[in-house]
Formats: sequence, C-alpha cells, structure tokens
Amino acid sequence: MPSRSLSRLFPLLALAGLSLGHGGSDGSGGGGGCGGGDSDHHHDEDPGHTRASGAVCPSSGGPTGADFGRAFMEKHCLSCHSAAVTGAAREGAPAGMDFDTPEAVRQWAAAIDTHSAAGPGGVNTAMPPASRAAPAMDERLKLGQWLACGAP
Repeated sequence: MPSRSLSRLFPLLALAGLSLGHGGSDGSGGGGGCGGGDSDHHHDEDPGHTRASGAVCPSSGGPTGADFGRAFMEKHCLSCHSAAVTGAAREGAPAGMDFDTPEAVRQWAAAIDTHSAAGPGGVNTAMPPASRAAPAMDERLKLGQWLACGAP
C-alpha cells in the first residue's frame, strides 16, 4: 500500500517542483526572476502562475504617478525593466518589457498587476525577483489601486 500512495503523490510533487522552479535570470528556473528573454511568452497563457489582484480605483480618486507610481517604479522595477538596461543586468526581464514611461506602464498594466499588485483578488509577489527588495504590503495594495485607476 505505501508504494500506491507514493505513486499518487509523485505527480503532485512534480507539479509543485515545476511551479517553484519558475523563473531564473537565464530562463532555466529557480532564480526568482520571471526568467527567459522570451518576449513572446506571456503569463496569461498559464493562469496558475499569477492572478489579477482585483484592485479597484477608489471613488475618491487613487494614487497618481506623481504621488506614488513613478517612485514605486524607480524603487522596485526600473533596475531591470528599463530600455536603458540590457543583457544580464535585466535579470531575466524580457526585452521590450520596459516601464520607462507612463504609456509603457499602462501598456503593461495587466502584467504588472498580476505579478506585483495586491487587492481583494489576491496578493501577487512574483516580482520583483528575490534578489531585490520586496515592496511592503501597503505598497502592493496602492500599486493595485494605481493600476486600476489607469496609472494616471
């Protein structure tokens, strides 16, 4: 009987290992980054990887780029997600996935939300990679609101 139980458990353990190994600066998995340089791969193909935060824009108005967004991006994102950063310094950030301008942030808002923001739908902590300082929970919540407001 023990071998039968193990045979049922093995596929679950394999799946868990694959999930934990996602990322890495060389795309091989396990490095904490989103990995690869494959700009054609989008995580919405794998809904188990991340989920929308479900954040909403407050009716009284939410955070703006001037009072929150720009500083958040500079502190937590632009060290890898900037057009000025190339090669290994991007730590696996796909080429072209840059957040240098408000327009670019809006273009990538859904991906930023599903990788870094928090809200009633969930807390996403896939980014920044483990090698970087993580945003505090209140920052992740505010990020979700800012993106839900259209990243003004």
